[in-house]
Amino acid sequence: MKMIKYFLISILASVVIACYEDKGNYDYREINEVRISGIDKQYKVGRWDTLAISTQVENSLVENSSLVYAWYLDHVKVATTKDLNYIVTEKPKTYNARFEVVDTTLDNVRFFQDFEVTVFSQYSEGIILLSEEEGNPYISFLNTIDNPTNEVTYDVFALENGKNLQGEALAIEQSDPYSYGGVLFVHTSKASHQLDPVLLKEIAVYNGNSCTEPNPDYNMTYCYFEGIVPEFGTAIGIDGRVYPKQARQDRFMAPSLKPIHVYGDEGQLVDYNLSPMALTSRNTVLVYDNLSGRFMYFSTSYSIPSFDENQYDVAQISETYIGLPWVGWGKNINGGTYGYSSLFYDANINKAALVRAHTSAGKMRGRDSLVILTEHHLAKNSKMVINSANNRLYYSDGANKIYMLNLSDPEFKFVSLDFNTDLPKDSKITMLKVSRDNLALYVGVESSRQEKHYGDVYKLDIKDGKILAYYKGMGGKPIDLIEKISVDYDV
Repeated sequence: MKMIKYFLISILASVVIACYEDKGNYDYREINEVRISGIDKQYKVGRWDTLAISTQVENSLVENSSLVYAWYLDHVKVATTKDLNYIVTEKPKTYNARFEVVDTTLDNVRFFQDFEVTVFSQYSEGIILLSEEEGNPYISFLNTIDNPTNEVTYDVFALENGKNLQGEALAIEQSDPYSYGGVLFVHTSKASHQLDPVLLKEIAVYNGNSCTEPNPDYNMTYCYFEGIVPEFGTAIGIDGRVYPKQARQDRFMAPSLKPIHVYGDEGQLVDYNLSPMALTSRNTVLVYDNLSGRFMYFSTSYSIPSFDENQYDVAQISETYIGLPWVGWGKNINGGTYGYSSLFYDANINKAALVRAHTSAGKMRGRDSLVILTEHHLAKNSKMVINSANNRLYYSDGANKIYMLNLSDPEFKFVSLDFNTDLPKDSKITMLKVSRDNLALYVGVESSRQEKHYGDVYKLDIKDGKILAYYKGMGGKPIDLIEKISVDYDV
């Protein structure tokens, strides 16, 4: 009886199922399959260079596909083309990148390939020239890592910061990467600009607003922050006063008192008008007074009332026994200690003298320190520099010749040796700078070319004056130069 019951139930169920109408759509279509090739796993490109990638995109249903393309760097869309030709403006670092293909005919099915793009700075290593272009400060950069054609990047300050430098070009320098991060300083008469060592972006400005006593008439004739100690710097204003800069307070101190108290006799005051040159040591500065023709060693007494505690308020005066208008000076190193040499020249009477060795306060060392240069080639527009490695002083004749003095020669048998470098006769030397390794001398010249970039730079062998490299058209009138070194910097 049970078997008959189960048999009847199964027959009834089959009848019900047979009456059901399947209204589903089972008209299957073939899905387009996109295959991407031609993209590497990693790319390396310089900032402002073009990232070019050619892709191969294959469809299984070519006739029915409608594809849309997109390129991404860290999820930011940078292009919508099949092949990528993108001028990279992103900051230097490694980006996660993606090429994406969307088939719009099949419910926006997406296909993609991931890869990496490392952006590096083209300013890692090279030569930076500060020049004067049409009366304004101008910065050029020449990459020395991979640049066989010596291609120059012009006006890099404006390129990276969207504005121009103002005032007169004074100096450019790079700080010690270990103690002060390797940042760059560009000094003009209107301001000192601190630049990022990787991007050359401006990160600080020192001007009249950065003085402890605001100075609306801030106007400098000289400025350097890298003396013996990198955390101290010095600027000299058109008013003939000293503006000390200290990194620990990240500002200019109040300018030196004028008139200033005499060291050891604070009741005595003397007036001064300083030449645009200085040697900075720890919280002190050695300068030259054009009024008296003497060295003045500025420091802080902390006992004389002044605007701030770091303002120079006393001066130690040292006779030079020369009393000539000052051309310039430099420092040389002997036996691991700092030594100083100063060169003086009076263009009116064509008289020159050299203080071969003096202290940081201007005191002469030894009876033979003072040398009257009877056979010199100095002129009103002479430039000079000292090579601390071989204790030689190099100077120009105001035109296109370079001469050398041996500061170690006790008898000065060869007062001025011709460096025997054949520079163009129609050129004029406006800059001398020793290389970081002390093996080369950079010479900046104005050419007679009637074009925008008329300033050239020669790199000479420090021993014989042989031309090692020639960089044509690096900028305008060369003022200062540095060999920029790379800095380990996490952007």
